[in-house]
Amino acid sequence: MSYRNFAIGPVGKAAVWFAVGFGTLVPLAVAGIGIAAARKTGADPVGLLAMQALVAVAILALLLPMWRREVAFDGKHIRVKATYYSRLAALSEFDLAQARVVDTREHTQFKPALKTNGLALPGYWAGHFRLRDRRKAFCLVTDPSKVLALPHADGRVWLLSFEHPQAVLDILRRHA
Repeated sequence: MSYRNFAIGPVGKAAVWFAVGFGTLVPLAVAGIGIAAARKTGADPVGLLAMQALVAVAILALLLPMWRREVAFDGKHIRVKATYYSRLAALSEFDLAQARVVDTREHTQFKPALKTNGLALPGYWAGHFRLRDRRKAFCLVTDPSKVLALPHADGRVWLLSFEHPQAVLDILRRHA
């Protein structure tokens, strides 16, 4: 059976502006500092510009994957791709009776508090986190107001953003 992709909410403006700002301002600052240092010491600025290019490439390698976002369902398994992280689990491993749609701004116990292995930008979380109540979570959150909280058998909570999270939960419950 083939996978069906669920519609994930778009990356929020705050995360995009942070990525664009961080991805351009840091390399520009490194270049400016490098050129100023080269003028002061009389060194060749080409090496410093090469260093700035490496900084830009490293930042792009960190920020471009934030557009790798997918949640797919084949009737029996849920597959999530979130930046560098992927998870696959059988639908039977989730406690769908306890699953619910939450706004993490109101239900702060579902808001990631500690990044253990993930990417965190303003309003965007992807990867592995600890929640405020110390539970482990696997996240693909692009909109903190539309999050489906899926308790998993291993004790983790999967936090996933969708354009229509209640419709996704209804589909999962029908297939369970």
